[in-house]
Amino acid sequence: MLPRLRLYDPSRKPRGLKKLGRKFAQTADEIAHGWMRLPARGVFTVQLAGGGSGAFEIDAHQSAYLAFASRRMHGGYELAETLFLEAMLAKSSCFYDVGANWGYYTLCAATHPEFKGNIHAFDISDQMNTAISRMADTLGLTNVEVMGYGLSDHSGDIAISADRAAQLTKVIAESGHGAARGVTARIVRLDDVERPAPDLMKIDVEDHELAVFEGGREMLEQHRPVILFESRIEGGGGKAGAFLRAHGYHIYHLQQRRGTVPGVELLPIDSDGTRSGEHFNLVAVPAGDEARWFGQ
Repeated sequence: MLPRLRLYDPSRKPRGLKKLGRKFAQTADEIAHGWMRLPARGVFTVQLAGGGSGAFEIDAHQSAYLAFASRRMHGGYELAETLFLEAMLAKSSCFYDVGANWGYYTLCAATHPEFKGNIHAFDISDQMNTAISRMADTLGLTNVEVMGYGLSDHSGDIAISADRAAQLTKVIAESGHGAARGVTARIVRLDDVERPAPDLMKIDVEDHELAVFEGGREMLEQHRPVILFESRIEGGGGKAGAFLRAHGYHIYHLQQRRGTVPGVELLPIDSDGTRSGEHFNLVAVPAGDEARWFGQ
């Protein structure tokens, strides 16, 4: 009941009884499953790419699991990012989901009717890796491989910090609080990943994007994938954008196109940061490859 009350179309602001019901559901969820720690087992059903459907058991109070349902019901969850990746997946043969969390984009790729390639999911959270593995096994998603580690600029172990409420896990300084408690995760350089190189990547690693790129210099130069990544730094995509630009990429700001038909726009970002402000989702395209990816 609570998940159903919380679902809404993000493109339309909830009003009236819908808004009241959502606030009630959020409060009840925090009390029942946060404070009282009651279990919230649910069954999640998805349409599979080959036809038919599959179902698997989920932790129903976790808001991340509502994302895919919201996308299918309302089309609004991270609409610009989802529409962009869905369009690119149709032209892709290998997808890396870096910072996969519970696997929203992994599941989008695995259920994409025109994507026939392999999916490799990377995350530093054992909890998230277990969740994606269980999902893939239950649904029979044979093209999904959970790597079981994160990516960085070196291989080994690194200190992490986890936000239980938001199900976010991020890399922190070696001398940080998480390191003192012995909370660590395995990381690997992108260049050391012994799998086919991607032609499409999504990277959302909580401000650790630059380290991921620095650990993949050789792969980026040789295989030149299209990359959807986050940058919260003003002007030109910050250091991560500057690194990619130095390695032959053009950087674009991804935003939803206004109008009755859902769509996205890619707006060029100049190296001098002419388009300033916070760019949360950027797209890096190898110079000269625009026709391959965006041509009719």
